[in-house]
Amino acid sequence: MRALYVNVMEYGAHPGLDALAHGLDHALGTAGIELRTLTVDVRHEGWLEKQGEAIRRGLAAGVDAIAVYVLDPREPRAAVAEARRAGIPVFTLERPRFPVTASLVYPNFNHGVYMGEHLADALAPGAEVAVIGGPEVVDDIELVMGIVHGVRQSGLTLLNDPFEERYRNRDDVAEGGRAAAERLLADFPHLDGLVPFNDETLLGTLEALRSAGRLGEMKLVSRNGSPKAVAAVVAGESEGTWDIGITDIGASLADLIIRVLVHNQPLDGELAVASPGRMITSENADRYVPWRDRVPHTPLREGLDPPTRG
Repeated sequence: MRALYVNVMEYGAHPGLDALAHGLDHALGTAGIELRTLTVDVRHEGWLEKQGEAIRRGLAAGVDAIAVYVLDPREPRAAVAEARRAGIPVFTLERPRFPVTASLVYPNFNHGVYMGEHLADALAPGAEVAVIGGPEVVDDIELVMGIVHGVRQSGLTLLNDPFEERYRNRDDVAEGGRAAAERLLADFPHLDGLVPFNDETLLGTLEALRSAGRLGEMKLVSRNGSPKAVAAVVAGESEGTWDIGITDIGASLADLIIRVLVHNQPLDGELAVASPGRMITSENADRYVPWRDRVPHTPLREGLDPPTRG
């Protein structure tokens, strides 16, 4: 059996997305399911249409299941409907606004709230903080909304609107994080705290702070639990990174696929929730397990062979 995963960034651009794919690949492999990937990089024009094209390629190649990372909850509706009409189950990371076989959702809002609360624990009441937002996609929007709520309900003073274009890392990579942080630092000569919405943004923010001579001026918190972000925690440059167990997210999506392909469970619109995770701090960083040590990072198989079905 073969499953297709429509990835959303070129391999190497975002370590978290790579680790998620490896978690999916490893878990499917233990059940005898071969994973193939097609990458549609969302940083390029026309990515929504290309997502649909990738699904149709999987359908034409005769894959047994298709997994899609949903970034726009309205798309790729038509291509998914075609696959389902052909009897191919479709699974998604995050829940779309159209029928699929099953979805794995993240507790994004909760993560954001806990990040805001953790930052508040490190600061005085009323401390002035800012938030760097992310792309206009389902999970990042929910996360930033949670961060804003967590910051405000914890008694901190939020100085900026992280949904304003100037303060967003739309590229979702370190370079975009640095650019957003440079704009924010130019606007706010003093900050007690700063929340880059994810670890890649944190890494870019640290570069911007070093360049501006402001490293160590403010407390930082981010999300994903990446090895480099944990290293920043150990170095005293960050107060913490929320470890979402990203390889486990891939494995949890694989579990939904296995339930259908191997165990013939009749899922229809089933929702599963990824583990909430935990905050990695200087106090527990010695127990952190890097992503590459959680599952084997064997090369992913990009591309599709001709149909194997008769």
